[in-house]
Amino acid sequence: MISRSEIIAQLLQYGHSKEKLEQMQTAELSKLFQKDSKARITEYLDAIKQSEQTEVAMEDDTSYIERQVGEIYYAVAGEVNFVRLYEAIEKIFDKCDLNETIELVLSQCSDRQYKQMSQITEVAYRMYQEILLAEIEKLCEFYPPQERFEQMKFYSGKRGNVAFLRQVIQTMRITDNQKSFSRIAQQKFAIIRDYYPDSMYESYEEFYENEEEKNEIIQSIMSLTSAYKRSQLKTKKFQVLKHIERVLLDDREREKEEKALIKQYTKKIGDAILEEDELMFGEILKEALKVLNERDVQYIVEHFDISSNPLILQRFNIIMRDNRRS
Repeated sequence: MISRSEIIAQLLQYGHSKEKLEQMQTAELSKLFQKDSKARITEYLDAIKQSEQTEVAMEDDTSYIERQVGEIYYAVAGEVNFVRLYEAIEKIFDKCDLNETIELVLSQCSDRQYKQMSQITEVAYRMYQEILLAEIEKLCEFYPPQERFEQMKFYSGKRGNVAFLRQVIQTMRITDNQKSFSRIAQQKFAIIRDYYPDSMYESYEEFYENEEEKNEIIQSIMSLTSAYKRSQLKTKKFQVLKHIERVLLDDREREKEEKALIKQYTKKIGDAILEEDELMFGEILKEALKVLNERDVQYIVEHFDISSNPLILQRFNIIMRDNRRS
């Protein structure tokens, strides 16, 4: 958990007064830290949105585009060289949008190739979008998985705006920016995890409801019990599945502990019976009843013939009777 002094140190970087921060309660500090951490990411995204308004000066890229158009001309002349064609189209996407690229591609094609080349350019555009998104995800590799999922959900929703995605990549590639954004994402996650654990599911619901994540938990539950069918579990929310898994794991751990205790007290009780020491037998019996249920203790004693020792049998009956009354 992040300490109070660490939270204050971080909030000082956000421009807050040290005197004011030191007067605040720790709970208030953590809430302010969580709010500021989220705000930093939002401000970063807003800054990128504003920067996308700046138009690319196409005249500065004339020679670059002319080279790629030339590559397209040679790629479609005669038998189509698809590798060369896709490479040229992808490079044009670095400077132009889909419609502009289609116009440039068609300018080098015969009329009979128009439909095929339009479809190829659109396919290449989808591939290009995925390449950009994959690059952004790589730049987010040090984010907590939950935060990375949230960020990629946002960027995937912007896949149609490749100029925005390119600007994001350009901004994130700057080493100091990447470190800063990663730190902010980690801080936000740590605040929620350490100070608001009950809000983890609510804050990252879509991450936890992700099919792959749910399948892992379902597989874990099915390895622990045969009480559920997969189809039943798939209808349950991730939060419920995690609770089921935790209960089953706790049950398994308790079962292991009980088996170890049964083995331990079987030996102790057996030794006391063998030595015909009813006082020791009684003490061990009382001790066993504190950590095991009556059924397990009954099960242990039934493994031995105590009917031939009236004192031990009497001690057993008295202690078991007193235990039921208490």
